[in-house]
Amino acid sequence: MHPAKTIVFSLTFTKSQSMQYNISFPNPLQHFFEISVSIDTSSKSELELFLPIWRPGRYEAANYSKYLRDFKVENGAGDIVKYKKTSSSSWKIDTSSEDSVTVKYKYWAYRMDAGSSWFDEDLIYINFVNCIVYIKELMTEPCEILLDLPENFEVGCGLKRQGNKFKASDYYELADSPLIASADLEHLTYKAGGTDFHAWISGKHSVDSEKMISDFKKFSETQIQIMGEFPEPDYHFILIMLPFKFYHGVEHHDSTVICLGPGIVTDTDELYTQLIGVSSHELFHSWNILKIRPKELMPYDFNKDVFFPTGYVAEGFTTYYGDLFLAKSGVFDQEAYFTELNTLFKRHFYNYGRLNYSVADSSEDLWIDGYALNFPDRKSSIYVEGAMVALCLDLMIRKSSNDEKSLDDVLRRLYADFGKTGKGYTSDDVQQICEDLYGGSLSDFFKSHVFGTDDKEELINGLLAHVGCMLLKSENTNPFENFLGIRLSSVGDNKGGLKVSHIAPAAIGEDFFSINDEIVTVNNQPLTIETIEQFDPGEYTFLVKRSFDKTVTFTVKTGEQRYFPQYKITPALHPTPQQRDSFESWTGLKLA
Repeated sequence: MHPAKTIVFSLTFTKSQSMQYNISFPNPLQHFFEISVSIDTSSKSELELFLPIWRPGRYEAANYSKYLRDFKVENGAGDIVKYKKTSSSSWKIDTSSEDSVTVKYKYWAYRMDAGSSWFDEDLIYINFVNCIVYIKELMTEPCEILLDLPENFEVGCGLKRQGNKFKASDYYELADSPLIASADLEHLTYKAGGTDFHAWISGKHSVDSEKMISDFKKFSETQIQIMGEFPEPDYHFILIMLPFKFYHGVEHHDSTVICLGPGIVTDTDELYTQLIGVSSHELFHSWNILKIRPKELMPYDFNKDVFFPTGYVAEGFTTYYGDLFLAKSGVFDQEAYFTELNTLFKRHFYNYGRLNYSVADSSEDLWIDGYALNFPDRKSSIYVEGAMVALCLDLMIRKSSNDEKSLDDVLRRLYADFGKTGKGYTSDDVQQICEDLYGGSLSDFFKSHVFGTDDKEELINGLLAHVGCMLLKSENTNPFENFLGIRLSSVGDNKGGLKVSHIAPAAIGEDFFSINDEIVTVNNQPLTIETIEQFDPGEYTFLVKRSFDKTVTFTVKTGEQRYFPQYKITPALHPTPQQRDSFESWTGLKLA
């Protein structure tokens, strides 16, 4: 985009509401949206504006007001009107002597991830929840967005469109409808279950578009078939392919934004698997969280702390089903699905925080540190532990009902009872529905594995037997993880040494190493990724660089105990016909 080109958006409520937004883009090299909001205040003596402090899909404080600059209020004559800031993201304006006011501010849009906003010469990407202020009394009123874009720009967005007008039924829909605009936007379509699907792709990539659309169509049809219907008239995948390694997706009511990179090699097995995996995950959110929503999030309050214990359902069940749908639809074969399950098992068993903090407690703590590792083993992951809970419940219900019922039925019940009625659910509701289908009490399971921290290894192994599988446990092939209980990661740009990133509880390593210790030498030899495998059990002298440039030397002798064992799902040696049938009922695949 040429720097001198200005793009103008306006959002207009009905005249009785007298509210209008304008967003202009004067210089893409400065990355500022310039926003003005004109408000009729003839019948208001006081006005309070709010900017969201969080967004749907990420339930922690974001405080978007930190990206604002030059906030001011003017009256109809252009004179400055005084205001008082009432919180970090709210402003109160005295309008007793004003018929109208215009609020103006700049928003710095230069953060690239699936929940932020971006503006440069080539791309306009807006999450309106980041930057559009609102009046609480008008949140349920309809609005329009008028776009003045260069003729060669194409727009991808889930909002209803009439020419250059984009209509939102209310602020909630606006906040949940990301928009992307570019001269180089690739647009692909397909139809599944009577619903029109769109894929908008920005950035250089080497995706096989024909294969991608074929796979997207397969898992979309499977999700719709299992859930009975698609909850929206159409759906938009907004895919931003980046030139560097990146992975992030955010769900919206009729769309998703997925940032993935490096896009130029997205046709490699690893990155393509990431693409279809996150896309299946985000699509299933159209039911689970966008419609089937926790009671604490009904309705969204964008200026209030968010606490809810059912993240294991919102994200965990979705994580489990995102991969399972790829198997059921034939996008994954058995090997590919087992690879994803093995990744899940590794993340579960290697995170000892699961034994310290339940998945329900971890969900309630999303607001303070749900998406960051403050320190090892503090808590569990709602994605990983929630998926493990889903796996257990699915196999428990299948086993108790001779495969006549499953977690699919639980999700359908949740959709019918809560998603389609606009009523929020509680964890008790989830447990009750699971018990109805299981045919008995699940109090012990929920107490131990949802609100408790009991180990799942024995439970998982017993349940996998029903579908002709077992969980093999073997020693870790990495000697430092196996013998000392320490996991290592690269220092800096991967060209330096290795540092301690994780220590197993009660391991030998706890008595000698600290997190972030950099191992300089072992037996006077430099340690590298390439030389790790040569170490056997024995006695080793370490030279370690610790915090504040402190250097220490010590000798460690390995013992009989082993740490960080490896887990791998594999078919039973001689599966019975029942086990084969159960496996196919579970995954849609023949047991090899």
